Amino acid sequence: MTQDQLDIFRDNIPAYALGALDAEDARALETHLQTCASCRTELADYRAVSESLLMVSPAKTPPAALRRSLQRRLTSAQKKAFPRFAWSFNQVALGIALVVLLALNVSSYLQIRSLQKQQAELAKQLQSGQTVLAMLAYPNTESLPITGDTISGTLLVDKSRNTATIIVWNLPQLDSTQTYQAWLIDPEGNRTDAGIFRPQADQPYTSASIYAHNLTNFVGIGVTVEPANGSDQPTGQRVFKVDF
Repeated sequence: MTQDQLDIFRDNIPAYALGALDAEDARALETHLQTCASCRTELADYRAVSESLLMVSPAKTPPAALRRSLQRRLTSAQKKAFPRFAWSFNQVALGIALVVLLALNVSSYLQIRSLQKQQAELAKQLQSGQTVLAMLAYPNTESLPITGDTISGTLLVDKSRNTATIIVWNLPQLDSTQTYQAWLIDPEGNRTDAGIFRPQADQPYTSASIYAHNLTNFVGIGVTVEPANGSDQPTGQRVFKVDF
């Protein structure tokens, strides 16, 4: 056996003691140890060191072969490791701020929508009130009574201006799937859609303005309960009917 071969065996002893030697090199070293007492002694020394790593002992510089073997094992383990993510304090604070900002934006949007709806309802009521006042000032306006089981009111009709306004007290509230629909009635009894309307919860009366292309072609107005988007012809319960 040459000196180079002997040096290789001695260099592999530390890795063998730690269980870090390749299988092929380990078998070759085990065969050599059967005939080499000095290598067995050195192996015993390394094993003693490995078994007392937790105790203070003089450091020994590992051979290059051991370093290469450990590096290969560490590289393989690193490839299998999964990345870990850590959130810094600034990132957490930014995330919380974004959530709060989003919540404020949603709340502001809902408030704006509610205010817009209230504004539209007020504008509609104002327009209806102005229409009523204007019609009452016209000398040609007819005032006809509206009667029903639980309701009462007035129908203002001005055929010269093709305008009519319904004013009803105690009109029952409807759920979101229904609405009130007005119909213009011609002499043959045919019904023409005159618009849909709903009572206001905060108002004691309900008003609805009706505009027709030629009101003189009709002889009456009726109101029925219809689906939320209205109907082409009356399908629901009749609330009242007024002839003029």
